[in-house]
Amino acid sequence: MLSFEFLPAILTGLTVAVLHASLPTHWLPFVLASRTQKWSYKKTFSILMIAGLGHVLTTTLLGALVVWFGVKISEQASQIFIFVAAGAVFLFGAYNIIQHFRGHKHSHCDDTHPHHHDYKKTASDGWAILSLLSLLTFSPCESFLPVYVSAWPLGWTGFAVLSLVLGVGTLLAMTIFMTLMFFGAAKVKLHWLENNEKLIFGIMLLFLSLMVYVVEVLMPHTHG
Repeated sequence: MLSFEFLPAILTGLTVAVLHASLPTHWLPFVLASRTQKWSYKKTFSILMIAGLGHVLTTTLLGALVVWFGVKISEQASQIFIFVAAGAVFLFGAYNIIQHFRGHKHSHCDDTHPHHHDYKKTASDGWAILSLLSLLTFSPCESFLPVYVSAWPLGWTGFAVLSLVLGVGTLLAMTIFMTLMFFGAAKVKLHWLENNEKLIFGIMLLFLSLMVYVVEVLMPHTHG
């Protein structure tokens, strides 16, 4: 049973994890992709969980390096992670915009060419999933690293507890916001939106890729 001394670290870690996961970059791209790719809630949720777990594991591994070896993650290495994440989202956004202007304005089935459509749908799904996984896996929650360091007097038990808190807080917040937006967006049936969904999705992804860079790179420098 955990002693009372763990409580401040747990509350601090949970607060940081939930606030960080509440950022739109952690759940909005999944909702946008689900609309464009015609994913069910179950599929969207599954992809969200896989990406979220990648996000948590990357953060935990970085935390272990920082705590165990006293390694200070270099600014250059950190920015490489962010560029990979933002770049993957940016490229998929550009891909959707190109698809829109090539005439593929929405993802409704074309029964006259089922096999061709299935191949293109599978390829498009692959790009979407890859970009979403890259977005979170390569952009760890750096704001949680100081929590790991401050709780080091609690030992590896404290580290394990905080990692569990990080996982629960992150996945729970991402799931709540994604679910609310998913079913809220499903109620909106706009003809113009369906005809221009790839263009809108692409623009939103370009915006989100810039947001990832601003939140993860520029803002820390501003406050630093």
